[in-house]
Amino acid sequence: MSTPPPAEDFDSAVAALYSQLHQSTTPAALNAAAARRTNTIHDMHTYLHRLGLELNTAHDDGRSNHHLANANPTQSCCNHTLPPLIIHITGTKGKGSTLSYCESLLRNTYGLTTGMFTSPHLVCIRERIRINGIPVSKNVFAEVYWTVRRMLERNCHVMLQQQQHSNDATAAADDDGNSSQGSDQELLLPPLPTLPGYFRMLTLMALYTFAHHDSPKVDAILLEVGMGGRYDATNVFEPHNDNNNGRILVRGITLIDYDHTRVLGSTLEQIAWEKGGIFVSNKIGKINRNDGGYDKFLNGHDEQQEEEYEEEEGIGYNNTLFVNGSNTPQVANVLRTIAREEENDSSSLQLVQDSYLDSIPELNFHASHQRGNAALALAICQHAILQYQKQQQQHCYYRTLSNNGNVTTEQISAALNNTFWPGRCHTLTLPSSNNDNQEVSLKLRCDGAHTPISINACINWFQSILTTYSETTTDYESVHKILIFNCGHERNPIPLLHTLHQSGLFDRVYFSRADFERPSAMPKQLLDEWRKEEILTIVEPMSGEECATVNYEVMCNTLKELGMTTSSDATECDGMTKSTWQHTLASIWKVLDLYHSQVVEKKSHPSTNVDSKKVVVGLKVVDAIEDIKKHQQEAQREVNGGKASVEILVTGSLYLVGSALDAVGWEEGESEGRLSIH
Repeated sequence: MSTPPPAEDFDSAVAALYSQLHQSTTPAALNAAAARRTNTIHDMHTYLHRLGLELNTAHDDGRSNHHLANANPTQSCCNHTLPPLIIHITGTKGKGSTLSYCESLLRNTYGLTTGMFTSPHLVCIRERIRINGIPVSKNVFAEVYWTVRRMLERNCHVMLQQQQHSNDATAAADDDGNSSQGSDQELLLPPLPTLPGYFRMLTLMALYTFAHHDSPKVDAILLEVGMGGRYDATNVFEPHNDNNNGRILVRGITLIDYDHTRVLGSTLEQIAWEKGGIFVSNKIGKINRNDGGYDKFLNGHDEQQEEEYEEEEGIGYNNTLFVNGSNTPQVANVLRTIAREEENDSSSLQLVQDSYLDSIPELNFHASHQRGNAALALAICQHAILQYQKQQQQHCYYRTLSNNGNVTTEQISAALNNTFWPGRCHTLTLPSSNNDNQEVSLKLRCDGAHTPISINACINWFQSILTTYSETTTDYESVHKILIFNCGHERNPIPLLHTLHQSGLFDRVYFSRADFERPSAMPKQLLDEWRKEEILTIVEPMSGEECATVNYEVMCNTLKELGMTTSSDATECDGMTKSTWQHTLASIWKVLDLYHSQVVEKKSHPSTNVDSKKVVVGLKVVDAIEDIKKHQQEAQREVNGGKASVEILVTGSLYLVGSALDAVGWEEGESEGRLSIH
């Protein structure tokens, strides 16, 4: 008896995305996916060809003649085109925030309909694909998943035909004594799956949605890179010299920090080279398994003198590459080198400083570090609109801009001030569990910071909130400050925890598990394994200007001498073993306690009795929040009948923040509109 086909609804689509159809869960599958990383651009074009999506031209007939989508995909890959304006953002810090500022500016000040693709999601997977800033509906998400999946499955023979043609051409070239680019390497690759991996599939779904969304039609696509940029699934659009094809591509890079170092590299320059890959033209030809990687780039360029790269004033029509001006000179040097060696002479790079916003009145950001993200977004959008207005004169299908694109600084200020990006400087007020006494204020402060610099910015934001409380002794002591923390095990947690610990803010710390983690080939390390790693002696930046000077190896040896090899004196949830990543984090926190006692307070005999009530290990976020609520009455008694305030900071991971938002029932709505597929 044959297995019935799956129901093509939202729940089954989500289940399929989390299944082995799209997830690499075994070591072999993870290694196979990693082997194709540098081939991503070619792979994505293959998938897009199967879907009949044309990326690099925008024509009115392509956007209106939907019957072309039913054409034989072997005849043409130009069946359907996407909206004319593309904004592509990468970086380490502030990608999503910068993109959300861009979205608000384009929609609220210029009247464009936007389609936005970001990652990761916090609560619901629909958050990744947005129309006018709001997640698509369950019906649209389900329809696009099953449509894309059916087309990929039906048209996979196209890939086989292309591969055969490629092999024939390779053989012919070899017979002529010519070497074909990548042919030998291509044969070593594992076969391209019929259905792409999780992030590639979601990227394809987003692009398909933006091409086919109706009522309203999408005018501008905003894409956030998933990881890096050069080999990312979003890096498929090409810049153009002629400005006559109707497509506008504007690219931006936010602040670059240490993140995903196992994949992107251990230096900021290496990471910048990965990010700068979105600046490259002729991507299929230049970004592949034979591109030589960062080593070739490094060996091919002598160190540039900084005076060669004097910053240009203002934003001109020819500036199509924009970079946060707070990046280090070394990072800016790498990005300028990449930009200048591209064939498109009009692609000049602009460093955007926070001062770009000086002429905009009455700006009110939730946190000071968002100013740089907003400045970058404004520069990008103003340039995009300059290009849009020029293209509008040549292409009748461009939507008319609000007020013909003439906006006031007050309108810009309103769009920036009204921008909201979930999980970043995000505040929620929670109901008290004390029904008899409502004199307890419970605030949940969520920020997905997960790098040394962003954790430092997060602490500054949290401290700015605390300063809003009255400075009287009674009120100050009534504020109970609680940290809920987790970070991905692929990261070095020590700099993050050191920054949080040295703030001295927290009365209680929970090391909690997120409800979901991205599959990883890297095993989770316990504390004994951390001692063996050289990473313990690496000094990473704690902020844009300062570095930590902590000798972590000495601290760990001190911990070992005191016999504190596990977090056995911390409160645990029932049934939890002590061999968990959260126990590793708790143990590092105790090492930092010892460091603070020995080095900062200069105590010759530090106490080994860490208060077990101050560190709680292993609870899920929902249980941690319930545990915090249980302590409200205790907090109330401590202030002798006054009003107790509980401030909870959730940080270290966007997955953890998503779990916290889900735990308190937070969710977004659904956007209007439907797909037009014929």
